[in-house]
Amino acid sequence: MAESAIGGEVRLPRKIARKALKVRTSSGGRWGRRARNGSTVPVFYDRSGKRWFRLIGILVLAAIIAVGSMLWIVPQAMSQTWDRTLNQDPNYASELLATADVEDTPLLGEQSNPFSRVLLVEHIDGRTMLTEPFTGEHIRALDPEEEQTVGDHPYVMERFGQLQEKHLYLTFDDGPDVTYTPEMLDVLSSEGVPATFFNIGSNVVEHPDVFQRMIREGHMVGNHTMTHVTSWDSNVRNREELIATDRVMRSTADYATPLFRLPTGDPDNKAFPIMQAQQLGYLHVDFTLDTEDWTYSPGDRIEVPELDGSGQIVLMHDGGGDRTASVEALKGLIAEAKADGYTFSTLAPVLPAGYEPITDEKPVLADEATAFALTGLLVWPDVTITWLFWFGLGSLTIMSVLYVTLALVGHRRQRRRVWREIPEEELPLVSVVLPVFNEEPVVRRTLEALQRSDYPNFEVLAIDDGSTDRTLEIMQDFARTWPRLRVITQANGGKSVASNHGIEQARGEIVVTLDGDTLFESQTIRMLARHFYDSNGKRPVGAVAGHVKVGNRKGVLSMWQSLEYISGICVTRMAEGTVGAISIVPGACAAWRRDVLVAVGGYSHDTLAEDADLTMTLQGLGYAVVQENQAVAWTEAPVTVKGLAKQRLRWTYGNIQALWKHAGMIFRPKYGALGMIALPYAMLSTLIPLVFLPLTVVMAGINFAGGNWHPIALFAGFVMLIHGVICVIAIWMVKESPRHLLMVPFYRVIYEPLRAYLLYASLIKALKGKVVGWYKPERMNSVAEIPEARTAPVPATV
Repeated sequence: MAESAIGGEVRLPRKIARKALKVRTSSGGRWGRRARNGSTVPVFYDRSGKRWFRLIGILVLAAIIAVGSMLWIVPQAMSQTWDRTLNQDPNYASELLATADVEDTPLLGEQSNPFSRVLLVEHIDGRTMLTEPFTGEHIRALDPEEEQTVGDHPYVMERFGQLQEKHLYLTFDDGPDVTYTPEMLDVLSSEGVPATFFNIGSNVVEHPDVFQRMIREGHMVGNHTMTHVTSWDSNVRNREELIATDRVMRSTADYATPLFRLPTGDPDNKAFPIMQAQQLGYLHVDFTLDTEDWTYSPGDRIEVPELDGSGQIVLMHDGGGDRTASVEALKGLIAEAKADGYTFSTLAPVLPAGYEPITDEKPVLADEATAFALTGLLVWPDVTITWLFWFGLGSLTIMSVLYVTLALVGHRRQRRRVWREIPEEELPLVSVVLPVFNEEPVVRRTLEALQRSDYPNFEVLAIDDGSTDRTLEIMQDFARTWPRLRVITQANGGKSVASNHGIEQARGEIVVTLDGDTLFESQTIRMLARHFYDSNGKRPVGAVAGHVKVGNRKGVLSMWQSLEYISGICVTRMAEGTVGAISIVPGACAAWRRDVLVAVGGYSHDTLAEDADLTMTLQGLGYAVVQENQAVAWTEAPVTVKGLAKQRLRWTYGNIQALWKHAGMIFRPKYGALGMIALPYAMLSTLIPLVFLPLTVVMAGINFAGGNWHPIALFAGFVMLIHGVICVIAIWMVKESPRHLLMVPFYRVIYEPLRAYLLYASLIKALKGKVVGWYKPERMNSVAEIPEARTAPVPATV
C-alpha cells in the first residue's frame, strides 16, 4: 500500500472505514447533492408538518386542565377553615363598622385583658346585651356604667380574659427564623419553659423544619398573617393573609390554630381586621408586657422588665431581623422570673373554650394545594436562583481557570514546537475549496489574498453555486491569469453542496476551506498544512482550525465581535485543542484530510452548522483536531443588529442541531475531554438558560425593585473580571490591539440579550420542525487591508 505525504496509508484503516461508512450512510449518501430537495432530513425537521400544531394543542390542553384545576381548587383554598354560622358575607365587617364612627368605637374591659373582639349591641327584653355577631351567642348584659359608655353605638370593642397571678406567658412574633428561632428554642428547652409563637406564614413555608420543631417540643403557635401585613384595606387580602397561613400550618405539621395576633399590635384602634379575623373564627391575642426588643441593636443589652407579681403576656421577637440581643434578654428574663417564683405557660390555661389549637388536624387537599403553591412561589425561586448563582459562579471560575491554564499550556507548546523541514517537492498538494454565491463585491479580494499565499503546492477550486450576479464572470477572468484556480459552476444547491462538489473534485490530500468574503494571510495555508505532514500526536490529524479575525473593526458591534472571536479562539478553542476537545472547526478557515472527508461523504446537510457536525464526526472516528493560531483569516462581520441576529441564529440553531445529533458522545469516556467536559458544558450552557432565564430575569427585577441589587452587581462584576482576564490573555497570545479591552465593560450588555433571543428563537425553530435556510449577509467589502506575513515565508514554486 502506498504511503501518502501526510502520513499513513492512502486507504483508511478498516475499523475507521467501517465507522465512516456508517456516518456516510446515515448522512444521506456519498455527497448528498440533492439536499435542497429532500435527500437528507435536517435535524429537528418535521416531515408531517404537524408537530408545532400538536405542541400548541398539548399546551392549550394543559392550560385548560390547569385553569380547570385552579377553578376547582382555588375556591376551596380560599374558603375559611373555622366554621361560623352567621353573617358570613365578606363585606359584613366593613358594612357594620360603617353604621357608626369607627374612630369612636366604645372600648370595654381592662388593658390587662388579653383577648379582643367586636360585639353587637342589642336591646332584648329591656336589657342591653352584647352579642357575638358570627355565632349569635349572647355574651352578657351591660351594667349601667357600661350602658352610659356605649350610648347608642351599634357595636363595641371588648377586651376579655383573665391572666393568672405569678404566671408569665412568653410570646414571640415574626418567626420562624432559621437562625434565631432555634437559638430561642434551645434556651426554652434547656430551661423547661413553654411559650407561644405567632408565626408569619411565609416564614413557615420557608422554614418548615423550625415550625415543626416548635410543635414537637410542646409550644403553642398562633397566626401572625402570611406576609406581616400592616395595611388592612382589602377584604380579600385580609382574609387570605389568615386563611393561607392557617392552611400552611395544617399541611406542614397537622396543626390548626385559631389564635391570631395583629402585626404591629394596637387592636383597640383596629376594629376592622379584628372583626374580619373574628368572622373567620380567629381569636385575637394581645400582649400586656412589651420588651421592645425589636428596637435594640445586636450588641445592646435589653433590660429585663420589672415584674410586679401579676400575670403577663410578654412580647418578644424571634424573627424579622437580628435577634441576638433578644436571645440574651430571654435568658435573663427566665432567670429573674424563676427567682421571683413565676410559673411559665403557653396560653392554654387562659384560652376561652373552643379556641385551643388542634395538634392532630389532618390536612385536606386545599391545605396541601396552598402549601404547594406558596412553596413554589416563595421557596423554589430563591432556592433555584441561589443554586444558579453558586453554580454559575463555581462553573465560571472552574472552567475559566481550566481553560486559561490549558490555553497557556497549548500556546507554550505551539511556540516551542520545532517543525521538521520537508523539501518543497515533497510537500503534499493542498486543495483550497471556495464555495461562493453572489459574492461579486468581495470575491476578487478573496482570490488575490489566496494568490499571495506562500505555500508552494496548492490549487484553488472556486465553486459557483448558481450566482445571479457577476461572481462567476469575475472568477473566470481571474482564472485566465492564475493557473492554480479552477472555476466550477453548478445549479444552486446550498453552501454544503457546493463545498462537497469542490471536495469531490479536489486532487490534494489536504482540503482547505474558506468563505467567499474571507481573506487569508500569506502564511495561512502553510500553517494549516504543516499539522498533517508533521503530526506529533498519538492520533492522526483529521482537521485543523484556523484563527478567524474580524476585519471591519469600525463600530461597537464589529469591535464586540472582534473581541468575541479573539477570546473564543485564543483561549476556549486553544484550551480544547490542548486536550483534544475541539468541537467546531470553522469552515471559514480550516483544513481537513481529504480521504476522511471522502469516506464520510463530506459535509452533511442535516444541520446548519455543517462544520461543527463534521468536526464531531471526525472526533468520533478517532482523528485529532487541533488549533493553529498562526493560520489567520480575516472576515467581514455584520454591522447591524439585524444582520448579527440572523447570522448568530443560524450558528446557534446549527450548533444545537449538531449537539443533538452527536449527543451519544456526551459523558462517554472514550471521547476523552470532548465527551466528558466540552460537550456536557455546551449542553448545560444551552439547557440551563433555556429553562431558567425567565425566572432569573424576574427575580433580578424583584431584587432590583426591592433594593437588593448587591448580589446581582457582585455577580456581574465577577463575570466582567473573569472575562477581562481571559481577554487580556487572549490579546497577549496573538499580539492583538489592547483597545479591544474597552469593550469588556459592555460585553455582557450585548451578549446576554442576544443569547436569550438566540436560544428561544432556536427552540421555536426546532419545535416547528421546518427547514431553515442559509442566511447570507450583505457583503460590504469593508475588511481592512490584511497584514504582511507573520512568519518566515516558504519560497513559492509554480
